[in-house]
Amino acid sequence: MKKYKLLYLLPAALLFGCEPEIEDVATNGGSADFSVYVAVGNSLTSGIQGESLTLKGQEYCYPNIIATQLKSLGGGEFKQPLLKGECATKGVFTTFYPVPTSNLVLPSIVLKATPTGLAPVFPDPTMDWYSAPEFFENISAEGPYNNVGASGAKVGSLNDPAFSSTNNWFERFSSPGETVLEAAMKNNPTFFSLWIGANDVLGYSTSGGDEGGRAITSPTEFARDLNEALDTLTRTGAKGIIANIPSVPGIAYFNTIPLGTILDAAQASALTAGYAGYNAALKNPLLRIPAAEVAQRTITFTAGQFNYFVVTDPTLKTDRTSAGIPNIRQITSSEHLILRTPQDSLLSGWGTAKPIPGIYHINQEELFKINAATADYNSIIKNAADLRGLAHYDAYAAFNVISTTGIIEDGISLNGDYISGGMFSLDGVHPSTRGHAVAANGFIDAINAKYGSNIQSVSVSNYPSVEVTP
Repeated sequence: MKKYKLLYLLPAALLFGCEPEIEDVATNGGSADFSVYVAVGNSLTSGIQGESLTLKGQEYCYPNIIATQLKSLGGGEFKQPLLKGECATKGVFTTFYPVPTSNLVLPSIVLKATPTGLAPVFPDPTMDWYSAPEFFENISAEGPYNNVGASGAKVGSLNDPAFSSTNNWFERFSSPGETVLEAAMKNNPTFFSLWIGANDVLGYSTSGGDEGGRAITSPTEFARDLNEALDTLTRTGAKGIIANIPSVPGIAYFNTIPLGTILDAAQASALTAGYAGYNAALKNPLLRIPAAEVAQRTITFTAGQFNYFVVTDPTLKTDRTSAGIPNIRQITSSEHLILRTPQDSLLSGWGTAKPIPGIYHINQEELFKINAATADYNSIIKNAADLRGLAHYDAYAAFNVISTTGIIEDGISLNGDYISGGMFSLDGVHPSTRGHAVAANGFIDAINAKYGSNIQSVSVSNYPSVEVTP
């Protein structure tokens, strides 16, 4: 990324008595008209950080960063449904997971020191801490709003009239029965960004897969709803950009909780004895458990070495729970524990003396479903973008690099590690402040490449190094 520091060059010109040769940095819009920009999406678009929305989070969201960069190309006002009062400063809990009955002002996520490092403590979503009157005040009359991102939105939510009464965030700034797309089109946009679809697979994933009770949207429904949304957004000739979905298992939410622990000799011996009866029962010929599955389910512990945790797995092929044989095994290195796994419970016997419940575990079958759906969605997104000549931001590829090798922007190292990586906020899902700046630059680069524009990217180092928290 080129940076032009004209304030340093101009004094040099006066010193040497000649005009410096400075590369032309004038921006242009290329073939796109950025005069009226609207952003459509979910909580990523609205500015959620740390599972809560604040006024600062709204100010640092990637669409607002993009809109600021568009001003030099004729971009107009970018109006957001900004929070007020206590909501603005203390934050509003979102419908991330689990879904509360209403949006409430809640304490933020806090970090607690444990023997294995800092661990997040999430607020209890079932507890009515205190309501936020300012949040429930409808502000649709102050619109229309250029940012119509709504926490919890799926692709099918965008054209659903019921969404304005079932989603507390969108209800706040919409009219009764108004759809997200109608709210966006009230601006008569000339340019739009659309980052949607993560929630169509994320809810299933963050709630523990099959045990969480949330379904993955079928690719057929996803394609129908996405194409309907893009047809609406482009019907007046607007150009735009659509982003695809990052790898769900690649985010910090699924890669922070360790998959096992190191045991001393006494611990390993006691646990081996404790599971001896279970291991012997697996080999009982009357139970007719195949040898390969017996090997998969056999639980072993070794002193002084890393031992994988024991988990409940209802996908085991031979169910013998009626005979008193639980569906348990040790987790594998390619599987995941979610960030909400209680670390206090891990320290008091979960994963060793007691199996970790399946709601905290993503097994191989669930992982296959997640990855397959994401691949299908991203193929649909790319085809829809190409069909309409829209710019396409490959967030999947970009976030994979961040999660695997990391990146360096403005001399700052960013990766997918929880807390220390700098890319994700404390909920392990939504970007941090600098993460939003990185995403904004990804959008900008894709827009420039497609439309021949010269939108200036932002310096990530100009953004706070920590996430916005109430």
